[in-house]
Amino acid sequence: MDRFLRAIQRVKPIDHYRTPQHAPALRQCLSLVDLVAYGVGCSVGAGVYSLVGIGAQLAGPAVSLSFLASGVACIFTSLTYSEFAARLPVTGSAYTFVYITFGELAAWLIGWNLTLGYGISAAGIARSWAAYADLFLRQWGLHLPHWIVTTEIMGQSCSLLASVLVLACTFILLAGVHESAKFNAAVTLLNITVLVFVIAFGSTQVEAANWADFMPAGVHGVVTGAGVVFFAYLGFDMVACLAEEVQEPQKTLPKGIIGSLLISMAIYVGVSLVVTGMAPVSVLGSDVPLVNAFAYRSLPWAGKIVSFGSIFGLTTAAFTCLMGQPRIFYQMAKDGLLPKVFAKLHRTTRVPVTSTVFTGALVAGISFVFDLGFLANVISCGTLQVFTFVNAGVLLLRMRSPADAPGSSATVAGRVLLFVAASFALSLSFAFSVHWVGQCVLGLFLAGAFWSIQRLEKAIDTSTSFKCPMVPLVPCLGILANIYMMTSIPAPGWWGVLIWLAIGSAVYLSYGIRHSALSHDALKMPLL
Repeated sequence: MDRFLRAIQRVKPIDHYRTPQHAPALRQCLSLVDLVAYGVGCSVGAGVYSLVGIGAQLAGPAVSLSFLASGVACIFTSLTYSEFAARLPVTGSAYTFVYITFGELAAWLIGWNLTLGYGISAAGIARSWAAYADLFLRQWGLHLPHWIVTTEIMGQSCSLLASVLVLACTFILLAGVHESAKFNAAVTLLNITVLVFVIAFGSTQVEAANWADFMPAGVHGVVTGAGVVFFAYLGFDMVACLAEEVQEPQKTLPKGIIGSLLISMAIYVGVSLVVTGMAPVSVLGSDVPLVNAFAYRSLPWAGKIVSFGSIFGLTTAAFTCLMGQPRIFYQMAKDGLLPKVFAKLHRTTRVPVTSTVFTGALVAGISFVFDLGFLANVISCGTLQVFTFVNAGVLLLRMRSPADAPGSSATVAGRVLLFVAASFALSLSFAFSVHWVGQCVLGLFLAGAFWSIQRLEKAIDTSTSFKCPMVPLVPCLGILANIYMMTSIPAPGWWGVLIWLAIGSAVYLSYGIRHSALSHDALKMPLL
C-alpha cells in the first residue's frame, strides 16, 4: 500500500523537461499572431453568439459588467498559466504543470478533465455548427436533405453534417501546424470582422431606453451572470497546449496567453453592451441573441451577416478544440500513461498523427450520435478544477518555509489546502445565502489562511523569463474566483464531473500506473 501511494504521487522534476532528450520534437513555427488567433478563436468562437443572451437573462443589460468581471477574474489564472508556460514550454498545458507539482494521479485526472473540455466540447460544438449552417442556408432559400442535417436512428438524433465538419478539421490538422495556423487565422479574422460589424453598426441602432433599468437584479445578478459567462474565456489554455510548437516560447507564450484573453474580453464587453442597447432583454432570447437584436431593429440583412459569422465562429471553436486534444494525448503517451502509439509523429509535418486521427474519429462518432449540450455544466466544472490546480501549483513552486524548517514543502501545501478549504466555505455561504454574520466569520477565516501563506518566504528563481506578479495574492485571487464560479454550478454538473473522474481513475489504475515512464525511476515525492 505504501508503494502504491508513493507511485500515484510520483512527480517529474522541472529539470527533467530541460534535458537534451526532451528537446521539442514538434515543429516550432508558430508566431505570436498565430497564438493570439488560436486563443481568440477558441474563446470567442462559439460563446459570443449565445452567452450574451444567457447572461442577459440573469444580469439584464449589465451583462457587459458580468463579462468584464469574469474577464478580470480570468486574468489572475492567465498570469499563473503564463509563468508555468514560460518555465516549462512543453505540450500538455495544465496536465504537465500539475505533474511537476501535485504528482502523477492528480496530473492524469487533470488531463482527463482536459479531455472532457476539448474532445467532448468539440463534439457538442460540431452539433451546434450543423444546426447554424442549416439555418443560414435556409435563410437564403437553400435546403439540405434532412438526413444530412439530423435524422433519427433507433430513436437517437444523429447528425452526419456534424461529423463531416470534424473530419474536415482533422484533415486540415494533419496537413501540419503551419498550414493549420493559416486556416485558423483566416477563419478567426472573418469571425472577428463580423463581430466588429456588430459593434460598429449596432452602436448606431442603440436606444438608451433599453439601458434604463441597467441592473434589474442588482449586484447579485451581475455576479451570477459572471459565473455563467466565465466559461467564455477558456481559450488561453489552448495557447499553452501549443508550447512546443512556438518560436521563442519563453517570450511568446505569456504574450499570447494574456493577449488573447484581453482581446476576447474587449469583444465580449463591446458586443454585449451594444446588443442589449439595441433591443430589450426579453427580445434577445438565449439561442441567437445577436440575430434577434437586428431582427428587432427591422434589419434582417444584418442578421444574415451575423448568422454567417456564427458559422465561422463555431468552426474555429471546433478546430481549436480538435487541435488541443491530440497534444494532451501526445504528452500523456510520452509519459507512459497512454500507449506509446499516441506519441507517434508524422515524419515530415511533425504532427502527432495517431493522436490526431484517433481524436478526429472519436469526436466524429460522438458528434454523429449525441447532442452534448446537456454536458455544458460538467465541462465548465471540470475546467474550473483545472484552473484551481494551476493557481495552487504556482504557490507550491514559489513559496517556501524557512530553509531550516523540517518538512517545509508539506508546510506550504498545508497552508495552500487551508486556503482552498476556506475559499470553498465562503463561496458556499453565498451560494446558500448564509446569514451575513456567518459570511463575515468565514471571510476572516479566509483572510487568516491567506495571511499564513503571505508569511512564507518566496523561492529565489531566475530560470524563467516570466513570473506571475504579486505572488501569493494573484494565485490566491485566482483560486477564490475559480472556486466561487464552481459553487454556482448546479449539483448535476458536480455529479457529472465526479462520475467522469471515477472513470478516469479506473483507466489510470488499469494502465497508467503500471506503464508510467517513472515506474522504474526513483520515486520522487510531489511538492504537495
